[in-house]
Amino acid sequence: MTLLRPDLAAWALAVPLIVALWTVHRRLRAAFRRRLAVAGRFAALSRRSSGVRDGAVLAGGVLAAAAIAVAILRPQATVAHRIPEYERADLIVMLDRSASMRARDIRPSRSSRATLEIRNFVRQKPAGIDRVALIGFADAAVVLSYPTDDVDSLLFYFDWIDADPAPFFGTNIGAALTSAMDVARKDDRPTRKLFLLVSDGEDYGAELGRALMAARAKGYRVNCIGIGSDEVVAIPVRGGDGRETPLVDDSGRAVTTRFAEKTLRTIAAATGGQYVRSATGEELRRAIAAIADGERRLVGWRTSTERRDLYPAFLGIAALAGAVVWVLR
Repeated sequence: MTLLRPDLAAWALAVPLIVALWTVHRRLRAAFRRRLAVAGRFAALSRRSSGVRDGAVLAGGVLAAAAIAVAILRPQATVAHRIPEYERADLIVMLDRSASMRARDIRPSRSSRATLEIRNFVRQKPAGIDRVALIGFADAAVVLSYPTDDVDSLLFYFDWIDADPAPFFGTNIGAALTSAMDVARKDDRPTRKLFLLVSDGEDYGAELGRALMAARAKGYRVNCIGIGSDEVVAIPVRGGDGRETPLVDDSGRAVTTRFAEKTLRTIAAATGGQYVRSATGEELRRAIAAIADGERRLVGWRTSTERRDLYPAFLGIAALAGAVVWVLR
């Protein structure tokens, strides 16, 4: 225990002073009782203090004074914590931007809910996640952000994705995975790379097989989050006037979509990653956090110390002791 104000130690003299005053008071009271004895017939009405009560009053007063004296010295305790240290890793997010991600079986839409939850994750990255890269894909893949720790830059791209009215047709998950591996290869930092694919599962590309072989050869684990319900839903598109209408094919029939998880399960199983399904959107935040936690690698521990003030506890003791003295007196 450390004392911040040892120069105020003289206040501890209040304890022997209280003992001395209590002794003088007890002797004066005893002398007064000897001079003015209570008649026997009034003994039952007398409220003379017993020795036990006097001792309790003394103990309470001494305890209160001692606690206040210690509190004035500002005592502090040193508390040590063991904090885990994790290997720093970069997260590469592959976000499906195809037209089917505009479906509203998850509110406000599959795409908007995905960007919302990833945005929240980026704002509060867990220990072990250093930088984040972002790849958007539909029929082709585009690197929107190379690995960066600039949160505002990443948030800008998520805002841009939400505001972009253009529909993108086709889904090529293989192209997205190839672009993600290119980002990892070109990065000049030797940090471990984590891969996260967020999609509704549809894939119409022909590159996925080769991309999975390359990922397995490099030892990359691809974690997948599937977003979408089991309902068959229409795909809304936004017109030039800002209004949304259902997407229709050349014959005028509404184009629908339905969540398909087979491809995502295959990717996760083939690379040793995790697959998580989000049928309502509420599972997304927990899923992203669980994947990040599952990928963490503990490399050691460090000890952190902090000082905690103890004077509130001593003041509380003094208050309780003072209350006991007040009740007994």
